[in-house]
Amino acid sequence: MKDQLPLIRSTKSFIAGSVLTALPFLFFLLPGQALMGPLPAIYAALIILFLLPAALCLTAMVCGTGAAAVGLAAAAVAVGVMMGAPGLTLAGVYVLPVLAAFFAVICLEVPFKKGCLILIGMHAVGLSLVYALAQRMAGGDLYTVAGTAAADYLENWEMGDTMLYSLYSMGLIDLSSDLADSALQRVLGGYRLSAAARADMLLSVRGLITTLFRQLVPNLLVSQSILGGVCCMVPPLRFGFLAEEKRAFLRDDLPEDREAGPQKIRFPDLGMPPFSQWHLPRGIGWQVGVALAAGYFLRMSDNAVMNTAGALLYAGATSVFTIQGAATVNFVQKARGSRRLWRVVVPVLLHLVSLLTIIGIFDQISNFRRLRKPPEPKEDIL
Repeated sequence: MKDQLPLIRSTKSFIAGSVLTALPFLFFLLPGQALMGPLPAIYAALIILFLLPAALCLTAMVCGTGAAAVGLAAAAVAVGVMMGAPGLTLAGVYVLPVLAAFFAVICLEVPFKKGCLILIGMHAVGLSLVYALAQRMAGGDLYTVAGTAAADYLENWEMGDTMLYSLYSMGLIDLSSDLADSALQRVLGGYRLSAAARADMLLSVRGLITTLFRQLVPNLLVSQSILGGVCCMVPPLRFGFLAEEKRAFLRDDLPEDREAGPQKIRFPDLGMPPFSQWHLPRGIGWQVGVALAAGYFLRMSDNAVMNTAGALLYAGATSVFTIQGAATVNFVQKARGSRRLWRVVVPVLLHLVSLLTIIGIFDQISNFRRLRKPPEPKEDIL
């Protein structure tokens, strides 16, 4: 581990990596967070779920394991303060196995494709354990408990009426038409909801959260496993190599044979192909497309088993095409000579508006990048 994952790659990178990784969590420890109710804890949970494993892997490769340890410690302190022992347990069950698997892949120099599968599998295991533990803490009915807890908190929170009315204004929750006109009552310093309107909105909140959790959990288990596993491999290897190449340049230690750079610079690349060249073979692409279509229609079924199966199929196929869409965008950006920063920012923005999946499907159907060879014509044996 000392050679592949040193404690500190450089003093400057250690300080920068420690600050950037720990700062988002230290923000949650500032005074006044209680006034925001559950929002800080929700934001922290989202950061841990979607960003923390990949951020720690990236920090370990670019800055060293010491900086990653500082970020992990900051996350543990923030989660412990905001969510207590249960939150710390859930976060640890998810993050620590992923980090251990990543360190093992790097130190043992597991080939890139196998390493991706290992990280995807470890994400799936971690998320499944988190779900199982959360179900046990909730007495076996996580979805209903989550809806009830959200409604109870809003009912007792001093800013709960404001939040409820904001959710209603955005169309996320409903209010009976006969209560809408008298929902707001003027009080000293502002407005508050009438008791009848508040009760109706809280009932709608319970239903909204329960439904969202039922739809989100199967989707999240598959999509976050695939996207999280890939993100824990590609950015750390790529940006870690670029950072090491820059340090070698500053030391005047670059090899004369630049084509052998990854080996001479002594940085593990695990045989990762250029991201712009990633694509699905034609046969596999059609199978993923069939899974996408089947999942889309099965999600509409009233049968719980069929609905869950459809959600899993749809989430898996969507994630695969999302990765291919990101590779296609990267291909175009490289051809246009885009700066490296924009090659990160643009795919992220496109993913946020759900366009990467469409781009990936388009590339698979049209062979836009001309990476798949056309099928050879069959010989006439007559």
